[in-house]
Amino acid sequence: MKRYFVIYNPSSGKELAGHKVFSAAETVMSIEDVEFSFFATKKRGDGAEAAIRGCQRGFDMIIACGGDGTIHEVVNGMMKCSRRPKLAIMPAGTVNDFAEQLKLPKAQANFASLIKKNNFKTIDVGKINDDYFVNVVGGGAFTTIAHTVTIDAKTILGKYAYYYQAAVKVPEELEISQNIDYIVDGKQYSYKTLLFLVINSAGAGGFKYLCPKAKLDDGLLDMVIFEKTNNAELFQIFTKVFNGHHITHPKVHYFQAENIKIIPEKELLIDVDGDPGGFAPAEISSVHNAIDILAP
Repeated sequence: MKRYFVIYNPSSGKELAGHKVFSAAETVMSIEDVEFSFFATKKRGDGAEAAIRGCQRGFDMIIACGGDGTIHEVVNGMMKCSRRPKLAIMPAGTVNDFAEQLKLPKAQANFASLIKKNNFKTIDVGKINDDYFVNVVGGGAFTTIAHTVTIDAKTILGKYAYYYQAAVKVPEELEISQNIDYIVDGKQYSYKTLLFLVINSAGAGGFKYLCPKAKLDDGLLDMVIFEKTNNAELFQIFTKVFNGHHITHPKVHYFQAENIKIIPEKELLIDVDGDPGGFAPAEISSVHNAIDILAP
């Protein structure tokens, strides 16, 4: 009998994550002989600790149900274990960037069908210093917006809570910039940076084509750097972000690399999968073929 361990965030998805994952499990158990165990996270760090227990107890698959923060914690726990079960993601958060890149279904019935198909893809995972990330690391303008949005606001407004907060902050965020040195696979570059993003998949923050050349299984991380420039050029760049053509602009720099170092001239808070991840300097690398993940 297969054994699945579900780690879910009960506050995700307007507090409906539990209902969704229980319903999906019930559907799976009605058609397959499987055993489900459940764990509800209560505080930061619970997801990682639960994932470590899931690895140690020999489950066949860990199912993470929540938003990007929940997925981040579960992957971090799994990456600290030598023996890793397969991973499934049931998106239920306010923002589900990584799940959207994988085209994972949100409806519980569709997720149950996905489990039944039993199709897996081996993907890379990013590493930043001693932490791991599944989707994105960023620094500079707009990267700390998500840290200021309350759970109540997310419950009421959903993803629009982030858009509202970003709109309010636009004038002051556009004034943020600093000189940052980047060492990309041994080559050094320096830019007066408004924003940089290192991404495992192609998109983040609701923008699907930030790194249009990215692949989840190529052993490379993709980095896009937006230089500080005037507002007219920034608007021109912004209009191109939606189709991935921004990477051709002279004030935008695009790299694919295995190893990246970020060295700022002054204190710089790093965002890791939507949560605070300490301060730069930072060493970032790709862990190739790290996890087998359930995929359509």
